[in-house]
Amino acid sequence: MPEGKIYKAIVDVMREIGAIGKDATNEAQKFKYRAAEQVYNRSQPLMAKHGIFMVPKVTNHSREVGQTSKGGQMHYSIVTVEYTFFADDGSSVTVTALGEGMDSGDKSCAKAQTAASKTAICQLFSIPYAVVDPDAHTPEWFAKEGNVTLASLNKLKQDWFAANKAELEGKDRNQIKLAFSQWIGETTGEEFRYDDFRDWTPEWLALCQAALKQ
Repeated sequence: MPEGKIYKAIVDVMREIGAIGKDATNEAQKFKYRAAEQVYNRSQPLMAKHGIFMVPKVTNHSREVGQTSKGGQMHYSIVTVEYTFFADDGSSVTVTALGEGMDSGDKSCAKAQTAASKTAICQLFSIPYAVVDPDAHTPEWFAKEGNVTLASLNKLKQDWFAANKAELEGKDRNQIKLAFSQWIGETTGEEFRYDDFRDWTPEWLALCQAALKQ
């Protein structure tokens, strides 16, 4: 079994870092999320205390440029990053994380890397959202009457793909995902993507379903 300080150091951080909840709010999409700043501000002092630093290495990067519903450009980046966490004796562990980012200017890649680093840190230290029993209650988003389900959103994606199959011929997965996101923006009047079905509203789903029937 490999020897080194990194294993104990990671466990020591895990014992102290505690929960980091979804305390930030996306004002445009109206959902709660765990901000990168929260993760960095909590983890960096503990990593320094226990002698851990990380070195990133981007192993893959793709970028697409699309058009928003208002005629502007939207840049979409996906990165794959290897984060190697070192202890002061040179021992290390590596975490690979994906990150996605969209921006109308030159920041889509930076946003994607921020998302990847946040994911890597949260997964390495198994940072919980809250110290509660996850089976103790039904999540509020699931309990809402008429809430959009994963099945309904998948059905929408399938119907959209079938209706646009000819135009999508030859495009890769990322290009198709970007085209779907742009269509959602044009249909709902929003410029943001709604990849998580929990962030959808019945009104957005109805607008998209009606658009496919036209």
